[in-house]
Amino acid sequence: MNDVLTPAQRSHCMAQVKGSNTKPEIILRKALWKKGFRYRLHPDLPGRPDFVFVKQRVAIFVDGCFWHGCPMHYSAPHTREQYWKEKLKKNVLRDLAVDDELAANQWRVQRVWQHDLKNLDNVVIKLVQILNQNDKIYYPEISDNLQVAEPLAHYGSANNLANSLNQWWICECGSSDVRVLSVNKPGSLRPNAKKRPDSAELICCSCRLKRAISVELGYSINQKRRKNICLKKKK
Repeated sequence: MNDVLTPAQRSHCMAQVKGSNTKPEIILRKALWKKGFRYRLHPDLPGRPDFVFVKQRVAIFVDGCFWHGCPMHYSAPHTREQYWKEKLKKNVLRDLAVDDELAANQWRVQRVWQHDLKNLDNVVIKLVQILNQNDKIYYPEISDNLQVAEPLAHYGSANNLANSLNQWWICECGSSDVRVLSVNKPGSLRPNAKKRPDSAELICCSCRLKRAISVELGYSINQKRRKNICLKKKK
């Protein structure tokens, strides 16, 4: 599929994407400010967190679903496929390296998906709990509630909802804190998308396991091959 814009027009559009002070970031900052928490914006720390709470040593990132590989909503462009594959993988691996570096310096890292803010109250409640804690523990995951805060019914019919609740991306270690590294073809991971990738390469932010997994069926490609082999032997 050819891009409807010229390279110059596309470059201009991408240049308009804000890297800081985005709408989701501002919404979350204002909500925490109302709770009495004061923060510092875009400090000179690894990864330039969106804002930090210095006293509690908590670093907050508000991650967009497209730029950071959300397993619920990532949509692979139909143009410049190789470029976007490399861009996504680079972004995700950089995020993990940043998390590790901040944790090594006794910062507690919290990453909030843009779609989590659909249920802002849940996000704020969890972050307030973390900010009120005194221990210096690295929390790679926010919570299961925040991971699925966006009502999935918005992206499909009632029939699709039952399928969408099957979190095909959950890691073998049990963690749902998973990022998309690449997909096998263009399309959206949203449950009701007309064109969905067949498989995706994922990385778990907790155990760092990388795996290729079937988007629809929810098991790794290697597991699928093993099952097919067993069926052939039984015949």
